Amino acid sequence: MSMSDLALDGGPPAVTEPQSDGWKTVTGLEKQSVMNVLDGGLGDSYSQIDGFQEEFRAFTGSRFAIATCNGTAALHSAVFASGARIGREVIVPSVTWHASITPILHCGATPVFCDADPRTFCADPADAESRITEKTCAIIVTHVYGNPAHLDAFRELVDGTDITLIEDASHAHGALWNGTPVGSLGHVGCFSLQGSKPVTGIEAGVVVTDDEDLYDRMLALGHYGRCEKAFVTDRFRDLRNMGLGIKYRANPLGVAMARAQLERLPGLNEKRCAWFGRLNSKLESVKGIHPQETYPQAVRGGLLLYTGTIDTREIGAPVSVILKALVAEGVATTPAITPFGYGVMHLEPLFNDFPFDDLGGPWGDLPSDTRIPCSRGDLPVSERIHDSSFWLSTPVDPSSTWVDQVAAAFSKVANHGERLAEIAADEAA
Repeated sequence: MSMSDLALDGGPPAVTEPQSDGWKTVTGLEKQSVMNVLDGGLGDSYSQIDGFQEEFRAFTGSRFAIATCNGTAALHSAVFASGARIGREVIVPSVTWHASITPILHCGATPVFCDADPRTFCADPADAESRITEKTCAIIVTHVYGNPAHLDAFRELVDGTDITLIEDASHAHGALWNGTPVGSLGHVGCFSLQGSKPVTGIEAGVVVTDDEDLYDRMLALGHYGRCEKAFVTDRFRDLRNMGLGIKYRANPLGVAMARAQLERLPGLNEKRCAWFGRLNSKLESVKGIHPQETYPQAVRGGLLLYTGTIDTREIGAPVSVILKALVAEGVATTPAITPFGYGVMHLEPLFNDFPFDDLGGPWGDLPSDTRIPCSRGDLPVSERIHDSSFWLSTPVDPSSTWVDQVAAAFSKVANHGERLAEIAADEAA
């Protein structure tokens, strides 16, 4: 057995610089914004929602914005507004969070999974096109980790049809496509404002659109008590403020925090883009390590995670031992960011054969063919992304030394493929 200078073999770790970060998620600005609500009296607190919606309309260049209690509620509102119901289909990527998919079932429609672009991890327009049928009522595209999907191609797919293009921009606050803010290029754009997101209200969301009918449908679904005065068309006026009786309203205190966060977003994006770019340039020459790419028309925003794929053929060792070696070198990465797999959502039991028979509506009423069973090999690119990805947490303003050391760790590990293969064989024995 050969030894090496890998940290796994007792060598010095490549990353010794602390991941120090001067960016504060909560500053005096957020605190003052929340205190202004409390000091102003609860009766006026809902003006925070009105103010935030106005600011988010301006931020995205959209005609309408609706603050919601979370990003999942925003996605449910969009899917509902698209006309999703029993007998209709919604095309959705597997490289996404499950909240992009579950609202489809909530509406009784069928999720139809599409494959991904191996470079950007976003939905592949050509594969999505091949899955369009007369039942398709919507296509959802996720801007994965703040990296915009190919919006020109998807807009072309739905142009002249009655298919609603929904952007899941939960990670992508401030991202641009050809200079236009994402979220405003589809028919509906959905943003999460959850605690880990680049703009946060701890738990909140927001949905934007230019379409009057879609706007009124989303208002009617989830905003009883405030919808009547906001309706633009006459479609739901007979329902007055009752709407359809669901409340997806955002908490004014969380919205107040999000307003301050939105003000600080450009600085966050600028700093994260800077170190992402530095690390990208240093990993270009490292064999077997391929950072997530961005389309030429796109500028990332939010940058929720730094990610890429590992080519085991180039390095000559399994992904599991490569990740283990990176961790030993001081790189903060894990085999998976959540218990649910980005890239293999189509294999999750919820979307396959988990029994709904004894559940209430809509679950118990779903026809047997609502879910299309999937198995390994159905979405080869998405599955490969899931099986070979690495994720790094994303400080906002780390030192250049830390970035350089992380790059050095990747290079060191990639150059020891033969030794890593030996370690993997020993572990398997």
